[in-house]
Amino acid sequence: MARAATKKKPAAKAKTPQKPKPKRRARKPKEPPRFSILVCIDESEESLEALKYAVRVGSGTDADLTLLYVRPIDQGLRTGGLQISVVRENLLDWGLELPGMAALKRGRELLVELGWLDKDWETEFAHVDVTGDPLGDNAIVYSCPTGRSIVLRLLVAPSVAYGILDEAKLGEFDLVMIGWNAAEEESGPGHITPAIADRVAREHVGSVLVTRALEESHGHLVCVSEHRGSILSARKDAQIAARCACPVYLLSVAKNEAGLKVAKRAVASAKREIEKVGVRVSGESVHVGDPVSIIVEEGKKYSVIVVSRFQRRSGWRQIFSNSIAFKVLDRAENSVMVAR
Repeated sequence: MARAATKKKPAAKAKTPQKPKPKRRARKPKEPPRFSILVCIDESEESLEALKYAVRVGSGTDADLTLLYVRPIDQGLRTGGLQISVVRENLLDWGLELPGMAALKRGRELLVELGWLDKDWETEFAHVDVTGDPLGDNAIVYSCPTGRSIVLRLLVAPSVAYGILDEAKLGEFDLVMIGWNAAEEESGPGHITPAIADRVAREHVGSVLVTRALEESHGHLVCVSEHRGSILSARKDAQIAARCACPVYLLSVAKNEAGLKVAKRAVASAKREIEKVGVRVSGESVHVGDPVSIIVEEGKKYSVIVVSRFQRRSGWRQIFSNSIAFKVLDRAENSVMVAR
């Protein structure tokens, strides 16, 4: 009897050795963002007062500071017979009175005096040639092991305002500070007039603090409206105020009784947003009347009046209407921050 055919089992495939799976590398914890401040200086005492306040705002090791002096392009710049390369290498050590160097030296000395800069920090020099100007753009960068850096920058530009706006835009600073010098006449090639300070506050896309008659520790009066941008600007300033232990007070102004409910709601919304980031609101008030007059008068009790501004883009500059924010900036007797 014929046997039934049996099916042969297919031969087992040889197993290829498995490559060991690479071990996942532990992700490095993200470093917290740095807080960067640009202080625009000239030969005035007002610019030194702005620098002192910047040191308070920059308390802690997470803050970086840039001192900026802008001078117009000068084809006839004299270096006292020294080769320009020697001048660059000894930018802060020689005794020549080149435009801007006296202001930068005073700023550096103040930072040392306040304990914000140590002469033993690492130093690096940077230079960029500028057509038509023998000295060009120059900067000295100081850095310490904790990560903080201080930059002294001598910048060449067609105008002081133009140079400040370009540096502020390129550096993406968290805060730009500029002293308000009441003297309209230019006392030097890098003098910052009220018109320059006003233009920087109007055209820069970030927050600008214009300091004048600055008295510390009196707190920030933050003016808010029902707009979402105003609420977020209030939260941002509250975080800045907290850096220098400045109390925060909220104010909203209704033009008439009909707008009183909206003003109260704006203050409540701002308070909630500020408390979300761990900052305490020390006081709040709502008034009825002309917003500019009330803000200017109430603001006299505080170190800084904070107003927010909304803008629409046109190219790479900003176009603004004649708003409450800039009427306050022009009429106030104390420091004003235009927050964005």
